[in-house]
Amino acid sequence: MHLASDQLQKVLVDTGLVTTEDWQKATTEAGRSGQQVVDILIGQGTVTEDFVAETLAEHLGLPVVDLKKVEAPINYMEILPENVAKGRGLVIYGEQEGALLVAMEDPLDLQTVEYLKFRTGKPVRVALSAATGLKYTWRKYKKDIGKEFKRIIEENIAKTKAAGGDAAKQAKDMPIISILDTIISHAVAHNSSDIHMEPWQEEVVVRFRVDGILQDIISLPSMVHSALVARVKILSNLQIDEHFKPQDGRFKFKTEDGEVAIRVSVMPTFHGEKVVLRLLASSVRPLSMNELGLSDKNIAILENNTAKTHGLILVTGPTGSGKTTTLYTALHKLNTPAVNICTIEDPIEYDIPRINQTQVNVKAGITFAEGLKSFLRQNPNIMMVGEIRDKETLEMAIHASLTGHLVLSTLHTNDAASAVPRLLDMGAEPFLLASTLNLVIAQRLVRRLCQNCVVSEKINKELVGVVKEQLALNPHPHFNVNDLTMRFRGQGCPICGGQGYVGQLGIFELLEVNNSVRELIMERTDAVKLQEMATKNGMETMFEDGLTKVQRGITTMEEVLRVVRE
Repeated sequence: MHLASDQLQKVLVDTGLVTTEDWQKATTEAGRSGQQVVDILIGQGTVTEDFVAETLAEHLGLPVVDLKKVEAPINYMEILPENVAKGRGLVIYGEQEGALLVAMEDPLDLQTVEYLKFRTGKPVRVALSAATGLKYTWRKYKKDIGKEFKRIIEENIAKTKAAGGDAAKQAKDMPIISILDTIISHAVAHNSSDIHMEPWQEEVVVRFRVDGILQDIISLPSMVHSALVARVKILSNLQIDEHFKPQDGRFKFKTEDGEVAIRVSVMPTFHGEKVVLRLLASSVRPLSMNELGLSDKNIAILENNTAKTHGLILVTGPTGSGKTTTLYTALHKLNTPAVNICTIEDPIEYDIPRINQTQVNVKAGITFAEGLKSFLRQNPNIMMVGEIRDKETLEMAIHASLTGHLVLSTLHTNDAASAVPRLLDMGAEPFLLASTLNLVIAQRLVRRLCQNCVVSEKINKELVGVVKEQLALNPHPHFNVNDLTMRFRGQGCPICGGQGYVGQLGIFELLEVNNSVRELIMERTDAVKLQEMATKNGMETMFEDGLTKVQRGITTMEEVLRVVRE
């Protein structure tokens, strides 16, 4: 922003939410990581993006607009091409009394304001907008993927048919690079986490996973399938002529907003090879613990255990439940010049400045266990292991924890208490596990309610009955079902695409290993008794954490039941 750093500091410090010490620490971190100071403060949870926008707007004497709540008609947006709007950091969201209404992240960019006046021939009224609001609205440029594909594909089919070409020639002449680039670009615009390309007898179905839910996007002619798979394999350095074995790879895709790392999985099926692309935006800033969905109580527990100089911290849950994101958030908090942090990952999902990250490479002899063993020779303070999959990795993690290192890793179990029997079954000695295990975090992801169209209503008896059944299955002593009197739901609106949800957050349970839990570990106690002891010690279960978020109108009962039903 065209605002001096010292002036911006004064504006935020004067609010009382940011101290001079906060600003200085964020300035140091910004210099180290290459981010903006304000982005660091937001990422740490010191202030929110909306608060910063409102504060700056008040200081500058300008209105502030929340583009997530104000509908921007596409006919006004298209006054400027997508690349110009993004390059200039603005959205034209309407017109009033003959003047264009323009939202900008930097309303002090007078050159852009004058450019707009000259280009449109109209006066301009500028409002300040948060960056996420602009990015959200820019997605509208890429909303109609069907029309773009229809044009690309039908034009080329028509050309080859006119030339008397057969199906093979049509596939060869099809602009596969444009088709794949269009698929990925639209997936990024929709904030998708995965792209699924599924071959069927007469078509290829493309699906996006948005907020954890798969959605059909478009069907392509089956003739493009082999060329599409070949293009993905070329980008991922996979074997093009291998069609009967699973293959994994990765490549990077450039967008206007930065670079997206894409993990590739190719799997043979009855009708051909299915391709799944996992999108990982390398420019995404680390989330704060609040943004993850951790309650104040659970944040205090996690911070207390990450402050320890040795021991083992595990995050459990199924694939896609956000385990790695939680670990990265913890590492970001621990990442200071005073410590040496090393990770061994498969794959490396995000590049973190000043952290030594190593990719598993079995052919080169780099496994989780060997990586840990090698890192121990480099005197690390903190180590992260992507996943504990076998006895050798487990033994190395326990050994590292015993010898003065803090070790973070993931495990696949349904809840926190089940992690202990799982580790014992893998070969961990009870007395060693009891001495090293500090904390187990279990988590799931639920969809956030769209705050633009959320409504409340009295909860029905049937839903209360389902909740009571769930509460009766396991000890849930920290939640009273009688407190559930209202339910919230999203009606559906243009902002959430009619889904009623926008984004995801975690629901958690944190099992702290204290003396009573250690005794049970030594006795090889089962998960049920460990769960009872943990809840007796104050642990809130994932279901209880989810119900609390339901009460606060953050998510719905249906979402919580969807991910934790036992």
